[in-house]
Amino acid sequence: MQWRDRLAEGNTLTIICLTVAAAAAAIGLSTSISEEDAGVARLVFALVLAVPAGMLLFFSAFGLVAYFLFIPSISNDAHIFARVHSAQLVHPLTTAMVLGLLALFVYTGSIPGLVAWFGLLAVYSFQTALMVSRIRRELSSSGLEGPASSLLFLLLNLILGGELVTIAAGAKPLPPWRLNSLPPDTWVVDIRTKPEFKWNRMEAAENYPWGAGLMEAAASRPKNRPVLVTCLSGHRSPAFTIMLRRLGFTTVYNLNWGILYLILLEKGSKSSGPFGLTRSQRESNMRGKDFRGISIGYITAALLVLVCAPVERTIWPEEVPLVQQILGAVIGLGGLLLGGVSYLALGRNFRVFAAPRRSGTLVTTGVYSKVRHPMYTAVIAAIGGYALYFGSIISLPFWLACTAFYVIKAFKEEPLLLAHYRDYEEYRRRTWMFIPYVL
Repeated sequence: MQWRDRLAEGNTLTIICLTVAAAAAAIGLSTSISEEDAGVARLVFALVLAVPAGMLLFFSAFGLVAYFLFIPSISNDAHIFARVHSAQLVHPLTTAMVLGLLALFVYTGSIPGLVAWFGLLAVYSFQTALMVSRIRRELSSSGLEGPASSLLFLLLNLILGGELVTIAAGAKPLPPWRLNSLPPDTWVVDIRTKPEFKWNRMEAAENYPWGAGLMEAAASRPKNRPVLVTCLSGHRSPAFTIMLRRLGFTTVYNLNWGILYLILLEKGSKSSGPFGLTRSQRESNMRGKDFRGISIGYITAALLVLVCAPVERTIWPEEVPLVQQILGAVIGLGGLLLGGVSYLALGRNFRVFAAPRRSGTLVTTGVYSKVRHPMYTAVIAAIGGYALYFGSIISLPFWLACTAFYVIKAFKEEPLLLAHYRDYEEYRRRTWMFIPYVL
C-alpha cells in the first residue's frame, strides 16, 4: 500500500502523463494527418470534446499558476502542502489535456496519434484510481460516510476540479481576494489534516480533519449562518461544501484557488482580521524565495519547446533526416531514463524545493556517484532530444534558456547543500556537476 500512496501523493504519474502526452502530440502531429475534408460529423465530435477541455483549462489555470508560484515557498513546512496536494491540484488540467488531444486526433484523423492517446488514457486512469482510493481511505478513517465519500463525487471532483463541482451543487465559489466581503461571524470550516492546520490557519478557522466531527458541529449551528469551507488547495473542500448545503445551510462558500490566499498573504494583503493567517511559531526560512523566478523560467522555457517544435513542423513541413530523428529520439529517451534512475536513487530525499530536507541524507551512490545534478541533466537532454527529433530551429533559443536556468539553479543550490551536509565539500571535489569529464 505504501508505493500506491507515494504514487497518489507525488508528481511521478503527473510527469509521466505530461511526457506521454507530449509524445502523443508529437506522433499525432507528424504522422497520418488527414488531408481530406474532416466532415461535419467529425468536426462536431471534435468540438464537443474541445469545448469542455477549454473550460477545464480556464478553471484550473489559476490553481496551476498559483501552485508553480508556491513551489519555491519561504515556508520550512511547505513540503507538507506539496506532498498532499500537488497531484490533485494539477489533475483537472491533465483532464483538459486528455480531452484536448483526443479532439485534435479525431479532427486530424491521425491513427498513430489515437493509439498513443490510449496509452495516455491508461496512465491517466491509473492515476485517478490511485487518488480516489487514497482519499476514500482517509475519509473512512475519519468515520465519514455519505456524499463526501461517494465514488461518483470523488471522480467528478478530481476530473473536473472543485470549482465546477461546487457551482453545479448550488454552493457559492469565493476567490481569496474577496474574503473581506464575508460577514465577520462567518463559520470558517478548515478540513485539512492536523499537521497542515498547525502549520498555518485562518484566525477564525475551526479544524475538522477530513470532516471528522463536522456533522456533530453542524447540528449545533444555526442554518442561516454563513459558512466558508477551505482546504487551501481546493480539492477536498467541495465534498464538505455540498454536505453542508444538504444539511440545510443556506449560504455556503467554497474557497476557490485557495493557494492564491498564501500568495496574497506573502504580499501583506490578507494579514489581519478573522480571515488573516496565523502561522505557527517557527524559524523563518527565506532560502527558497530567490528561486521563484528561476523555477518559472525553466518551466516556461520547457513548455515553449514542447509546444513550438511540433507546431513549427506542422506549419513548415520539411523532412527531417532519419539520422537526426534517431539521434533526437535516443537523446530524449536517454534523458527520460536518466531522470527515472535519478528519482529512484533519491527515494524519499527527492524534493521539489531548492533546500534539502532537514531529515534528508546525502545520496552519493548510483548515478549520483558520478554527477551531482543528474536530474537537471536529464531534463535538459530530454527537451533537447525532443526539439532535435522535430528539427525545430524556433525551439533552440527556448532550449538554451531552459539549460541556462537549470545551470543557474544548480550553482545557487550548491551553498545550501554545503551548509546542510558536512560531507558535501568532499563529495563535490570528486564528482562532476552535470556531465562526467565535461562539466
